[in-house]
Amino acid sequence: MFKKLFLFAAVSAFAVTTSVAQDSGDDFAQYGAGLAISPFGPSLNLTYNLDAKNSISAGFGFSPEVDAPDALLPEITDLISVTGSSSWMGIFWRHRPLENPNFGVNIGMAAGQIDQNLFFGNLEGEPVTFDVNYTENPVMYLGLSYGLKPVQGLQFGVDLGVLSTGGAEIAYTGHEHDHGDEDHAEEIEARLDGYADEIKDKFAWTMLPNIQIGVSYGF
Repeated sequence: MFKKLFLFAAVSAFAVTTSVAQDSGDDFAQYGAGLAISPFGPSLNLTYNLDAKNSISAGFGFSPEVDAPDALLPEITDLISVTGSSSWMGIFWRHRPLENPNFGVNIGMAAGQIDQNLFFGNLEGEPVTFDVNYTENPVMYLGLSYGLKPVQGLQFGVDLGVLSTGGAEIAYTGHEHDHGDEDHAEEIEARLDGYADEIKDKFAWTMLPNIQIGVSYGF
């Protein structure tokens, strides 16, 4: 349901390109270029302002593999650290329905990959690691924005939203363990299954929250 709604909104955004640009005043900027930072890494954003109410943006983001801050780690049994990387590009429509041009609704779609590695320490002397990989494309985005007005000069803004995904592939990537007898093998398997279940419940969500802070120059 969410995906169909987001897809309809994104297609509608392209239809808006048939509109005639309406000047919002002497300081109206037809174009914008800027940089932003989010949990998915830094990004370059290029914007075409259709009029004072509507803008179309193309975003290109990338993050090398970095460690997640300890304060942001989910409460999963024995979890020690998380590293992640991402690469993506997307098309977004920002609509400003109010008189105040700072407030807007941001709708769009993106394609790319998010790959995260979770480390749980050692089990019988061998590291326990899991890979959480988001590869389904495209994903849909819905957010609320403030700032980045379609005017000339330097602008700042923030966007709060959510990505709708098909979920992640969760795979055990640690070494094979010498299970020994049958009872011990079942104990090891149950422990690994427990980690995987907690990852699915507390980390690998289908709806991913996003906060993006950006700066742009209108011209």
